[in-house]
Parts: sequence; C-alpha cells; structure tokens
Amino acid sequence: MNVYSYARQVKAVLVIEISLFVIALFIASLFWTNVCDGTLESCLADGTLTKPLTFLALSAIRPLVFTPFLFVGIIGGNAFGPIGGTILTALGAVLSCMVVFGLTKFLGQKLAKPWLRANLPATFKFIRSQDYKLVFAARLIPIVPFDLVSFVCGAMDFRFRSVAIATFLGVLPEAYLYSKLLDSSESSLESTLTTIMTFGILIIIPLMVFEFMSRKKGTGMWQLLKAMYREITYEVQSNNEIVKRAHFDPEQAPVLLLYGFFSSRRSVTVLERMLTARGHQVLSFNLGGLLGTFFTRDILETAGFIDYKLKRQFDRHGFRKVHIVAHSKGGMVALWWALKLGGHKFCDTIITLGTPYRGTRLTYLALVTPLGFIWRDMGQMRPGSNFIRSLKNLDIPENLTIHCLYSNKDRVARGGHGILQSNQFSQRIKSVPMHHIGHFEFLYRRDVGEKISEILKDSDRTNNRIVIQDAAHHASHAEEPGLSAAPILRSGNQP
Repeated sequence: MNVYSYARQVKAVLVIEISLFVIALFIASLFWTNVCDGTLESCLADGTLTKPLTFLALSAIRPLVFTPFLFVGIIGGNAFGPIGGTILTALGAVLSCMVVFGLTKFLGQKLAKPWLRANLPATFKFIRSQDYKLVFAARLIPIVPFDLVSFVCGAMDFRFRSVAIATFLGVLPEAYLYSKLLDSSESSLESTLTTIMTFGILIIIPLMVFEFMSRKKGTGMWQLLKAMYREITYEVQSNNEIVKRAHFDPEQAPVLLLYGFFSSRRSVTVLERMLTARGHQVLSFNLGGLLGTFFTRDILETAGFIDYKLKRQFDRHGFRKVHIVAHSKGGMVALWWALKLGGHKFCDTIITLGTPYRGTRLTYLALVTPLGFIWRDMGQMRPGSNFIRSLKNLDIPENLTIHCLYSNKDRVARGGHGILQSNQFSQRIKSVPMHHIGHFEFLYRRDVGEKISEILKDSDRTNNRIVIQDAAHHASHAEEPGLSAAPILRSGNQP
C-alpha cells in the first residue's frame, strides 16, 4: 500500500478548489437572479430593493450565498443614496460579519485560544487587548477579503463588541465608495478622492491622533505589534537553538516529549517541568515546520528525523532505551518510528495524549483551501487515509506497551478516536480515560502529569524486575559447563 502520495493530495485539493468555486458561482447566480426578478442587472438599478429591512436581511445572508461585499454596497448606494446606502451597507456588513464570526467562534474558543495560550501567550494577550484596532485596520484595506477577516476574528476568539463596532467604522469608507461607483454625476477618480477626504477628516485623522497619544503612554498599536513580533521572533530563535543538558544518567531512561500539529517546543514546557520535578529526565527536539518552528512537517519524514536524533543521543550519553510521551500528531510520529522504523528495540513505553488515530475532520479545513497544497500532514491525518490504515495494520512487538490517554471532551480526537485500533495484539494497547480533559489541557494539567509519571515509573519497575529475573535465571544455569554468567537484556533494553 502506498502510505502517502503528495502528488495525489495536490490533485485532490485542486479538484476540490475548482469544484467549490464553480458551486459558489452557481449558488450566488441562482440566488440573486431569483431575488432580482430574473437578472443581476436589475438589482443594481435605481429603486430596486428599496425596503431597508429587506436590504439588511439580504446583507446578513450574503456570505452564505458567496456574494462579494462590493455587490451589496452598489445595491445600497443606488437604492438609498450615498449617505443612506453607506450607513445601511455598513450595518449590513456588521450583520454579515456576525454570521461568519459566529460560525467560527466555537472553533476559536475550543482550539485557537488554547493553542495561543500554549504557544504564544504574549501574542494572545496582545490580540485580546487590541482586537478592535486589528479589525479596524483590516477593514480599512479593501483588498483584504471581508469574509476572511470575519472568519479569522471568530477563529481567534475576538470579542463580539470589538468586532461589531470596528467593522461598522472600518467599512464606512469602502461602503461610501461602492455606493458612488454607478453615480453618473461623478467619475471613479472623483468618488475615490471624495471618499478619502471625507473619511480621512471624520475618522482616520482622529484615530491617528488617538494612536499618537497612546504611543506616548506606551500602549500604542505599533509598539504592541513590535512586542508581538519580538515574541514570535524569539520563539523561532529559541526553538532552533539546541540547549544541551550538562549531564544525563545513562542508567535512567529519558523521556522524549513530542508535540502536535502547528505547535512548538514551548507547548511542552509545563509538561517538561512537571515530569522533571517528579524525577524524570526529559528530552525534546525542534520538529521543524512553518518558520522552522511550528510543527507542520510530514509525519514519515519526522519519524526518520527522530530516529536520527535519538541514535545520536544514545551514542552521546550511553542510554539503553527511551520512553516517549507524545501529544496529538506527535503520537503518530512516535508509533511510526517504533513500529515501522524499528524504534521498539529502544523503547518499551509510549504514552499518547489525544492522538487522532482515526484521523480528524479538522484536516478538511485545510484540504479545501490552498493550505492543502503546502501541508503534507493534512492528507496523512485525514480520516480514512492510507497512512491511518497503515498505522492500524502494523504489528506491535511483545516488548512495547502503548498507553492512550483520551477524552470525550477532546475536540480533535474525541473519545475512542484517541485510542489506537490495532488489528492484532490489542492487549498491548492500554486505554486511559480522562474525560474531563480538553485537547490542549493534556499539555499542562497536573493530574495528567501525575498519570504520565505513574505509568513511566511502573514501566521502569517492571523492566528492572524482568532484568533481575533474567540475570538470576541465567546465573542459576551458569554452573553448568559451557554457560556464561553474563546477564541477558530484553530487546526493549538493548542500546
């Protein structure tokens, strides 16, 4: 079975993109031709849709029928005049924004907010405190897609009031410009100059004065943007710097932490501290990806990288084996390394936290966008992918135990989707329910750290007992001629 084909993924995403575009055009044309008495041109004629409530209702559902903001802006200007049309178009923009914003707000609260807190906490604070400025600035730039901004605002969990007010004020210049596009008394250049002068005096200049005063207090948007940039830059630099521990005890198996999709090494910082405080030696590697920091690399490629890095650590520190604790996508990397690349020879315990063993539907959000052309792991984590089926069919060696921490509260790998389904040797898979834990909470909850530490210590005690029993058994036969008294180590303990 071909585990993964990037070319096939690109072709599939291209077909999906073209299909969605054709469907969107068909739905928009079908809707507006029915609303506009059979022709789109009639909607743009004077006197059409002259009832304000009807216009607002159509503006609200505009994103659902894949219609650009420009279209309703022209309708508003011709139906209600430059001033009335501008105000109604701006109000309609707020309503349509709330439709898209509301649809993605749920995902923002459950996924984006926890991700930001785990990876970029200072950036999260900046976004929450400056969300109204960010929305306003985005709305003032007409080339930025209106509905995309609304989508991002919801996904990033912006505040409702900030988005509504900033959207209304921010679209006023654009709405006014659109309302005068078909005005025969003015040229397009005159309309543009009039718009710039009018709203520059009424809105932009006062805001610039306000921003200048904020900069004196150290709370200006530009200053905060630079602080956010510095944090992201530091995150990239710190993740690409290798910090070598001064000493490792070769007799104690280290714990390798693997983080999940689009996360960075910072996301496992709390977990690393909890395990270190409980007496474990902890390792983590920069897994690469976007900006060399946020993990978007191919799963198979990353498993090979882990194999290379661990062998170097074994040679350098004299380790005999390693334990692995992996969150989300990291669990797939760990399993492929152990089951396909021979990693089970050096590892007898793998603990996965919210790993989507059956794939996750969230991958479709990327596969229906241009991101599907870039991120190979999206195709691998798609439900029913060849990679998912291959992982399920791999044999589990007798020395390896896989502990799957899962939760019904997990939005990425809900319930049983966080448990490895193997066609063989299911007794070597231990399911550990933690139904009060969300997907990103696996990374910092104290009870999760305690459970992981308990599993690791039980594993070490069991392996030490086996080694002692094997050594004693071999020693009892050493008195027989031709036998050596050297202890025998199981495969899981061999270097």
